[in-house]
Amino acid sequence: MNLFLVTSPLQYICALEAKQYFSSNNNILLLVNQKSQHGLDQQRKIVNFSDWDHVITMERGNRSFSVPKAIKKIKYHLNNQSLQTFYYAEYNAWWTKLLIKNLPIEKEVYFDDGTLTLLETEEFIKDKEPFHRPRFIQDLIVRLNGCKPIGLLAQSKHLEIFTLFNLENIEQTVHKNSLTALKTYYGSPVLYNPESPIGVIGQGAIGDKNQKSIEQYIDEILYLAKKTNRNIIYFPHRTEKKEVRDVLEKSSLITYHYSEFPLEIELINKNIMLSSLVGTFSTVMFTCRLLYPEMPIFSISSKHPNQVFQDIIQTEMKKIGVQELNY
Repeated sequence: MNLFLVTSPLQYICALEAKQYFSSNNNILLLVNQKSQHGLDQQRKIVNFSDWDHVITMERGNRSFSVPKAIKKIKYHLNNQSLQTFYYAEYNAWWTKLLIKNLPIEKEVYFDDGTLTLLETEEFIKDKEPFHRPRFIQDLIVRLNGCKPIGLLAQSKHLEIFTLFNLENIEQTVHKNSLTALKTYYGSPVLYNPESPIGVIGQGAIGDKNQKSIEQYIDEILYLAKKTNRNIIYFPHRTEKKEVRDVLEKSSLITYHYSEFPLEIELINKNIMLSSLVGTFSTVMFTCRLLYPEMPIFSISSKHPNQVFQDIIQTEMKKIGVQELNY
């Protein structure tokens, strides 16, 4: 039996790809529900419970209670057997490590949670740093709920990686995610038209600590629209704040497109023709390069407070022909 931990729409797409690529059968899906209404709407559109032998859902709050509860349900389905493979993203997340600590796992496969893969690979996987994040109260609650606290957890010796990215100088076996299942299901339509609007990929975490301010972000989007003198279709991130939406929806320069699906699927589903895609650190730039190889893709204002991450992602964008947009 295999376990797939999924906490976002993109992760679900990658989980389906991994399930097909590794010919995985007898699968449990552990689905962490989205927090925002937009995220929940996308989750309901793409998640098909019939694709899984068992589905366990979990809320994001009260993790010290909810994760042990999920572990008990997983053990019930295992019936004293081991998990053949644990598939997950968010390598260094607390709930990932608690699952690893408390379940009998033969092999781990780490798949993408967006461009976070690049940072986690560099900072945690290559260095093989043990996970150690003791929290007295949290650990006590975990113990009272029948699970072992994480303590000091070493990296698995049976870790493999399934990724969209071209990872180099890494000890683990790396498998390429080419989005084969997605291409097979939806086909490969041509959505590039040089006369069509520009698509702008919304960025998450705007206004959060160490991220762009809401004012700076809005100014960049509006300036792009004025400078290019081209219609803009703006695709918001599922976690976008109301303050950003309120301004962009009112702009005569912007068509605000509330996506039903993750953008990779939304463009195909709605047959949205674009002259180019513009983003910052979005994984969509990488997925759309695979799905729509003829589409010009540009990065804008690609500065990040983490210099290591900025250098890595700029290198990766160059590899796939994403150009820096200077204006």
